[in-house]
Amino acid sequence: MTALDLVEHQITARLPRLGEATTTVDVPLVIRIDPLTGRSSRLMTESRLPPAPRPDLSELTADPPFCPFCAPTVETATGTIDPAISDEGRIRRGRAVVVPNVVPYSQYPSVALYDTERHFIDLPDLTPDLVTDLLESLVAYTRGVAGIRPMWHSINANFLPPSGSSVIHPHAQSSHDDIGTSVQRDLVARSGQWSGTSYWERLVDTEEKGHRWIGRVGRVAFLTPWAPVGFHEVWGVVEGCPDLVDLSQDDCRDLGTGLSAVLRAYHALDLTSFNWALTGGGPSPSDRYSVLLRVISRSSAVPMYRSDATYFERLHGEAVIDQTPEEIASAVRPHFPG
Repeated sequence: MTALDLVEHQITARLPRLGEATTTVDVPLVIRIDPLTGRSSRLMTESRLPPAPRPDLSELTADPPFCPFCAPTVETATGTIDPAISDEGRIRRGRAVVVPNVVPYSQYPSVALYDTERHFIDLPDLTPDLVTDLLESLVAYTRGVAGIRPMWHSINANFLPPSGSSVIHPHAQSSHDDIGTSVQRDLVARSGQWSGTSYWERLVDTEEKGHRWIGRVGRVAFLTPWAPVGFHEVWGVVEGCPDLVDLSQDDCRDLGTGLSAVLRAYHALDLTSFNWALTGGGPSPSDRYSVLLRVISRSSAVPMYRSDATYFERLHGEAVIDQTPEEIASAVRPHFPG
């Protein structure tokens, strides 16, 4: 069985003390290497961003004069799904509704709404039921697209403007085409090249009950990654599930339960904005890859906020993080069932 090589480099920078230019101090920096991709992350745990209280979102999230995703207008403002994908017109599961996306992020893009009856739903109110219904509706859409031909599938979400969302009404999006994304292709390719047992099986076996372990819900293992790409990053590995079309109702329920718990933890940490992505194994999925959920927080939705994406992230592909994955796991763990 191939072992996970959890490599980190401990560096010390000798710097002037802030406000005392003639005084120098030793400041540690940890650089961790992701065992699958080789990508590095920088953990500056003694140079943390100042904590900010959770902002008042009432003005930003107030009911607008018009929202295409709210119940009074969703039937007239959104289109219906191609019958080649689904004969339901708009796929509904519980309160969730899937409609075609008007932005061509992929060949067969969709938008899913957690609930058309509420224009805004804050993090604690994104309950397991709401998230589960959303995932079930998007998996149904994904299966319809897969009926056209095998391709790359992902389900993704932005929440509030700092995450890149242009619409306040909480929603998720799915993407389906023959190309996939850079990260998705890389994860699948590297998973296939990993020697010995499946990388994802080995990862879960290594992390279970350790400092980065959060918990298990059904066959979904939740943990924080050794070398994160974003703040407060959490992963959910659906063991034995190679692609989104293979997600069962139980899997959707388990992912919904875990993701809802992560968002409650984010709220407890005074966070407001996030992204998540659920990625499948491509047009030729195999047991070398497991469906992966990744969740990260984003900057708070306040006027003149500081972006959490710098040249390191956007131009070097390397995250600079101010808390360790072990600290994040400790903060998220109490919000999980069991």
